[in-house]
Amino acid sequence: MKLPFIWKISIKYLWRYKRRYLFLFLALGFGFGVLTVISSLKDGMKENLYLSAQSHYAGDIIALGLEPELKINNRMTKTELDAVLASAQSVSLETLSVSVRTSIHGMRRGAIYFNGNTLPLKDIIGLDWEAEESFIKRLFFTEQPALLEHNSILLSRPITEELGIHRGDNIILEVSTTTGQKNTGAFVVGGIVDDSDIFGYYKVYVQRITLNRLIGLADDDCSFVGFSLKNRKMIEQKRKEMYTYLAERVNTAPLVFDRDGYHDVNDDSETGKSVFLITLPLLLSEVDRLISAIDLASYVLFAMMLAIIMVSAAVTCRLILHERTKEMGTMRAIGFYEADLRYVLLSEMATMALFSIAAGFLLGLFINRFFSAMSFSWFPGFEIFMQNGRLSARYLPGTIVVNIVATGFMLALAIGGQIYRDSRSPLSEMLYGGSI
Repeated sequence: MKLPFIWKISIKYLWRYKRRYLFLFLALGFGFGVLTVISSLKDGMKENLYLSAQSHYAGDIIALGLEPELKINNRMTKTELDAVLASAQSVSLETLSVSVRTSIHGMRRGAIYFNGNTLPLKDIIGLDWEAEESFIKRLFFTEQPALLEHNSILLSRPITEELGIHRGDNIILEVSTTTGQKNTGAFVVGGIVDDSDIFGYYKVYVQRITLNRLIGLADDDCSFVGFSLKNRKMIEQKRKEMYTYLAERVNTAPLVFDRDGYHDVNDDSETGKSVFLITLPLLLSEVDRLISAIDLASYVLFAMMLAIIMVSAAVTCRLILHERTKEMGTMRAIGFYEADLRYVLLSEMATMALFSIAAGFLLGLFINRFFSAMSFSWFPGFEIFMQNGRLSARYLPGTIVVNIVATGFMLALAIGGQIYRDSRSPLSEMLYGGSI
């Protein structure tokens, strides 16, 4: 028989027996909707984690300036900075942004004073207001900044809540200098960033040249340069190409590929003044267990939903085939072959499955919108997986295809054997309505 004719018959039968297919339609739709929610939220959480880290570390490939003699974290001179920028150009690095920053990291290296109270800081980031205007616009503010001046400072929300600070207030910023002394500067709060995840707690942003002068660096110095790539798949390849270029021009620390190697080089006083090329995936290797736990939990839920789909399909298909035994016998009697009968039944199931998958995907969209409207602030540390304080879903084409294939495979596994056996039953038994 021709396929268009088979599909036409299958659609007619599907419509005729729509009530009998209703349970399977609902089970498949609900199951696929849950699969969509699980996979899209998992991908969204992983992406939000990566983007939070990318915002904090300023890129996918980071060039650090190592100088063990200094009392601050890192320093890169203009000569080294120019070499790093030239290396990116030499390897045709396609970037979304390039960030040149000075940073101070550590709870004992910076503090804020306000109205007689003090609060230690975890990170002080110096950046160029104009050069990183697009980055600042992407930040989520509880109190939006106006015009940012050389003495403006952006504070994270936990700081302002603890000290009672608002935009426009005057604060004193204390920092450790390159020689280990303390220096202070007066700043005006230009805005408050709603950044309360592990990367944002007790973090402030100031103008890079202002921070450089406070801690004793030259105006053109920085701590690191971050490159955000258009194609993340090229991160490691481009890092190696940049390393080859840099190693011929400036002293360059050896490449490392895990967090332990990073700490070994960063803590090794024999490394000397050098440029250290690292990647964001390397820095995130310390949260690999957390990401693996998310993956494992999603796989367990995924398997459970597929099992429910398979059982529901098997039970429903068995009932439908049993009720239609005489009808299938009649079709055989008027000239349908066994293969034709199987094609019609499989076409019915496939058509019903397509409608169920479409309905399930729409259900998944609705459920995700519900979750995105919920607040998870009561869950400590969960902010790292959220975007602007809300869960967000990612619908990756590859993931959607995997969900469809997995659902189709479980459906075929549940009904394929039953359809094959019932279509091969003796004609007399089928016309009788079952086993004689």
